[in-house]
Amino acid sequence: MSENKHNEKPAQRLQVSKEVAALFAKDVDPTYQMKVARGHGTLNSIDQAHALFLFSLHGSDELKELAHQSILQSTNSALRPVLESPTQHPRVLDYIARVRIEDLGTLVLLRRNPAVLDETWVYIFTNCSYEILSHFCDETFVQGFPPVVRAAVLENKQAADDIKEHIKATLDVVSEQPFVPEDDDDIVDEDEFAGEYEDTQNINKQKMVLELGMSEKVKMAMTGDKEWRSILVKDSNKTVSSAVLKNPRITDGEILFLAQNRSSSEDVIREILLNREWLKNYAVRHALVMHPRTPLPKAIRFLSTMNDKDIRMLAKSRNVSSAIVNNCRRMLAAKQKR
Repeated sequence: MSENKHNEKPAQRLQVSKEVAALFAKDVDPTYQMKVARGHGTLNSIDQAHALFLFSLHGSDELKELAHQSILQSTNSALRPVLESPTQHPRVLDYIARVRIEDLGTLVLLRRNPAVLDETWVYIFTNCSYEILSHFCDETFVQGFPPVVRAAVLENKQAADDIKEHIKATLDVVSEQPFVPEDDDDIVDEDEFAGEYEDTQNINKQKMVLELGMSEKVKMAMTGDKEWRSILVKDSNKTVSSAVLKNPRITDGEILFLAQNRSSSEDVIREILLNREWLKNYAVRHALVMHPRTPLPKAIRFLSTMNDKDIRMLAKSRNVSSAIVNNCRRMLAAKQKR
């Protein structure tokens, strides 16, 4: 994406296949249109995207809603031929981006595509979530997007102060002019486009995570919301699961849950043990004593901070190692001799 000028809108109309054109013939069977809108037809990926896009513009209210849901529920694997095509019509890419504005995988694929209009990125960065901003707003973002796109971040209510300050530092406020989309008549005039896009809902993040690469998982683990953290902390790769505990938004409640969860990995437990602030929490220390993956020397060291009630409980517990049980019994015996 050029720093010096905005990418231009194409003058050509959207070229569609005969199969897509047939969907808009006067004698077309409405039930077949519905079938295609639900994603149950035999069209290839590109034709399907074109059909859903045109349904969103010219279809009935029911067709528009079905098209919206089909795009929203699609996988990035299915959409990849469209998202990555540099010859794809920018209005189709714009439609998909707006519907899937909270799908990180979709936006990552679109970022590589020079056909995406600056006005699409302006919309995205004005309206996307904190998680999306956190992923994109790095030095690569500054180098890869023109000032007009970067400035959109400043209008986003989800943008944290540090993100805004970082973006402001890269902008020449004096020379920056307001971004006004050019008129175009490639498919339909602006009035017909206005109001066609609906607010989107988050798609299932369990499915989304399957589309992310390793670096994207790590970045989301360190910046994502609670739902992202709960998913990625279970990742089989220790780099990803450990990165969750470096997320500045992780709460004491989440740390306690991980310490109490006997399925938490050794790497997660190790990260908790390295954080002095978390270890100040009595409940966390007690959970670590009980956890099977806490190194025995660490668990025994925490026993001296446990109250008498918990020491008596541990002395009878079958859920901890015999070494902990024996240490607790010795501690109780020593107190009785005093």
